[in-house]
Formats: sequence, C-alpha cells, structure tokens
Amino acid sequence: MTVAQASRPTPLSRVWSAKGKIVAEDLTGDDLSDVLELHSDASAWWVLPRDDQYAASELREVAKALDLDHLAIKDLLAHDRRAKFETVGQARLVITNAVSLDPQTAALSVHPVSVVVTDRALICLVTPTDTFRPAQLFFQQEEALATGGVEAGLQLLMTAVINTYENVIQFLEDASDDLANALFEERPLNRTEQLYAFRLRSSLSQLRRLTDPMRAVMADIVENPAVGLKGKTTTRTSVITRRWTLICEHHTRVANSADGLREVLAAVFDTSLSLADLRMNQIMKKLSGWAAILAVPTLVTGFVGMNVNFPLDGTTLGFWVYVVLMIAAGLLLYVIFRRKDWV
Repeated sequence: MTVAQASRPTPLSRVWSAKGKIVAEDLTGDDLSDVLELHSDASAWWVLPRDDQYAASELREVAKALDLDHLAIKDLLAHDRRAKFETVGQARLVITNAVSLDPQTAALSVHPVSVVVTDRALICLVTPTDTFRPAQLFFQQEEALATGGVEAGLQLLMTAVINTYENVIQFLEDASDDLANALFEERPLNRTEQLYAFRLRSSLSQLRRLTDPMRAVMADIVENPAVGLKGKTTTRTSVITRRWTLICEHHTRVANSADGLREVLAAVFDTSLSLADLRMNQIMKKLSGWAAILAVPTLVTGFVGMNVNFPLDGTTLGFWVYVVLMIAAGLLLYVIFRRKDWV
C-alpha cells in the first residue's frame, strides 16, 4: 500500500475499468448500477455494512437487477451461521462466517459474511472487525483486482475468511501446548487451567461447526466457476482454477488441523485426569502408611493398659521397655514403607 493510499479513508465501494483505472468510489445502490451500465468494461466491489434494515433495503434494490428472489435475500441476511453456496440466475451466492478469538477468555466470536458475485460485481455483507476488513483488503489489493477482476476479489475474500480460521487454530494450538507443558511437570491442571482448557475446547467445537460445512461450499465454488469462465481453457481461466484449487486445499488443511486439535485437547483432559488419579493414589498410599505406623503405639498402649497382669507391670523398667518397643516398631515400619515408597 502506497503512502497516498494510507492517508486516504478506505472506500466502501469501487468501480474500475478493465485497464485498472478507477472510475468511481463510494457509490451505492442505483448509482453503482448506473455507472456499471455506462462503462460496459468496468467491474465493481461493494462492502455493505450488515445492518438488517439498511442492508435489506439496499439488497432489494440490487435484487431487481440481479434477479434475486426473496428467498435469496433471506439467506443473505440470515444469522443462523450456516455456510451455503447457491447459484441464482447469473449470480453466485456464498454465505459463510469469519471468526475472531479473545485471547483472555478464549471466547470465539462469529461474524456472518454474505457475498453476491456476478461477472462484473461483488457485493459483500459483513460487519467489519479488527481482524476481518474486506473493504480495506480490496483497497490494498487493487492490482490483483485490476488483473483478475471480480473473481480475484472473491478469491481474496475467501482466503481472508480461511485465514481467520487459521489464526484461531494457531492460537488454540499454542494454548494447548502451554497446557501440555504443565502436564510434563507431572502435575494435573489446577482449577483455573481446567476452566481455560474447557473454554478452548468449547471454542474449538464452535470452530469445527463452521469449518466442516465450508468443505462442501469450497468444493461447490470450484465446481461452479463464473458464467464467463465456463467452458473456456484460456491461460487466465487456468490460473483462476488453479488458485481456487489451492484455496480449497488451504481450507482442507485448516479443517483437518481443527479435527486433529480436538484429539489433542481431549488427550490433555485425559492426561490431567490420569495425573489427578495418580496423585490421589499416592496420597492415599502415604496416608495408609502413616496410619499403619501410628497404629503401633496405639496397639502397645492398648495392650499394656488392660486391667490384667503382664510382665513388668507397674515398674519403671516396664515403662521404658514398652516405650522402646513402640519406637522400634514404628521405625521399622517407617524404614519398610520408605523403601517401598509408601511414605
């Protein structure tokens, strides 16, 4: 990004010609459609803030030009977090989710992303976050859009979505490694660590519910190219197809990492429970050993305290003999248990 770009506010829409020249910026609705009609070789992207009333109003206006029915608009505005791909007339609809994670609480936040793609326009409905800003992404990648067109914009957008998954998984992997290092100290997780591990596991479960359906969506995108690219075998088409394949493989690796991380966190829990059981067994063994040692004085004093005659009863020598007997028996049991690691 150049210095001039950095000093300018990021536009929410842009129209550019086939030669990469910027035709207009920050247009909405009918104005955007009019400019596209005036420039037959131009393409456009539009990041529409995901506000139910505003987005619905703008989509209804755009729907007339794109032949989108009310069911398509309902899908685009839905908040059910389901990933979906659909072809409606000349438009392709991609519904997915970006994610972010709070490092302090390990809480996962899901941000719905809805995309309408035609051969000349890309409309993205999303609430921008610190880690996912499509408008800024398109603004920075203007050269890629100039050469690759709208299809390159969709590829950039899907790559950014997958990157949010990858960033979360990387954090979860690092946090899991930290918990595993605590287990290498041969101690179970304390209460705070257990709660944190549970939050990690909960966030991972939410993430897997997002990455698994995206496998089918990515496959559908690869199998259903833009209308203008179907049946063509040009160099540009080959490059676009190869990029889609690489993006699909990228998502597959991320989804597989999420599946593998689930087993890692499960192993952390199981190992912590095993160490807790082992520690409890050690404690019970030590308590049993000390109980056996302390039982010796009780046995001797209980015996000499009976109201019967026995050797050395009532004598000073008898007192010291039984004291020595208690101490000797206790020391003998201590030595035996110590060798067996019972105390």
